[in-house]
Amino acid sequence: MLYPVKINRNPSLSWIIAAIILMAQACTLDDPGNTSSSPALTLHADQNLSLITLSWDPVNVTGFKEYILLQSTSDIPNGPEPEINSETIVLKRIDDRFTHSITVSNTLFAPRLCFKLYTAVDDRFLYSQTVCVDQEFTLFNGFQDRAGHEDGLDEVILFDRSNGKVSAINYKTGILTRSISDNVLTFPIIDVYTYEGTTNIFAYDQSPPRMRKYRYSDLTALTFKDFPNVLFALKVYKQFIFLSTDDQSKSFQVLNAGNLNMVDSRTSTTGNRNLAIFEGDPLTVLEVSENTIRKYKIDATGHIVSSDLILDGITQLSTQNTTATSDTYFVAGRFGTMINRDGEKVGSLSSGVNSFIQLNRFSPDDQKVISIINDNATVLLKVNDITHLPLVTTLASYEIPSASYSDMIVDDHIIYVVGVTFATSQPQTFILKYPY
Repeated sequence: MLYPVKINRNPSLSWIIAAIILMAQACTLDDPGNTSSSPALTLHADQNLSLITLSWDPVNVTGFKEYILLQSTSDIPNGPEPEINSETIVLKRIDDRFTHSITVSNTLFAPRLCFKLYTAVDDRFLYSQTVCVDQEFTLFNGFQDRAGHEDGLDEVILFDRSNGKVSAINYKTGILTRSISDNVLTFPIIDVYTYEGTTNIFAYDQSPPRMRKYRYSDLTALTFKDFPNVLFALKVYKQFIFLSTDDQSKSFQVLNAGNLNMVDSRTSTTGNRNLAIFEGDPLTVLEVSENTIRKYKIDATGHIVSSDLILDGITQLSTQNTTATSDTYFVAGRFGTMINRDGEKVGSLSSGVNSFIQLNRFSPDDQKVISIINDNATVLLKVNDITHLPLVTTLASYEIPSASYSDMIVDDHIIYVVGVTFATSQPQTFILKYPY
């Protein structure tokens, strides 16, 4: 490192020049000198939807300890060492000197984010200027951690648990288009489905077990049905509703989606279950539990023509809204276990003992699965290629905020992620956007 030297014009000029040369030779990257009052590092920020890539030149010096990235909603003052307070947090600490970029998301849910880089070298710090970016995202009040969506619609249907409201939100613009009060449902799973040009919304609580049907798009309540036992799963297909309930005599049921009358039923397995529907004639419906899979064949009238038991299940099933079904595969459970229409396990998206998959969705071409995964206390959005199962290839992985997530929508090369944050005194619903 070269220190600034003031040169006086006097007969000792040759001695001064010699001293400068000696100083330049002695002050190398192994001895970076004292902290300067001006930034010694340069930090860059590049934005892509809800992602911000921070990059800098590596600090290759003897005595390197770590990079420390600070984040705030306003300018971060220069200082001889990182200062953490109510306004400024540590975004990331990196002890690999050869790492010189990271990609982060909007974890503070603020319209403006600022960053500063510190580098610890021996017992001192180097730092960069503050870099700020303006964020574009949707944020509105409400505990809307349950959602439903159908491909082809620009709106997502949300339920606000705090205020008992069913709402339609344009996920592209963030505009609330309609909202109605509903004081019956408490924690519903939402299924949006179109049949013969008519789109309806089916929302159900597992316990107390009840279902309500709304007309899209005005959200008019059409009909409802209460059940005597826990309603584990419900899935709509054409003119039928398939459901799994905690009823020993008829635990699997087929209902008419119009009048909600029962068409057929069977005694099935017990405990938590998910449903997977595969097109065909007859229709294939898989009722998946942790220990078994029941495969049903359903004819065009909704009657069950066969039932086969498969003595294998999926570990730690969650609720139906966390699962995903394509024309070929169904994915569910803690590890994102994938099964085909025959009920055979063909692969898993994760195998880590400290990981848990929150939510799965298939890509429009059904060649990829987008998942939100809790991995060692880090929440990741992953895009996985599944064209060569059981091999799963991760194409993209983004670290996203720790939150409760209600839905993901893949549309026009963008992944829209809907969730709830408690960053303020009241819950707020957000929509973030990630490249696909």
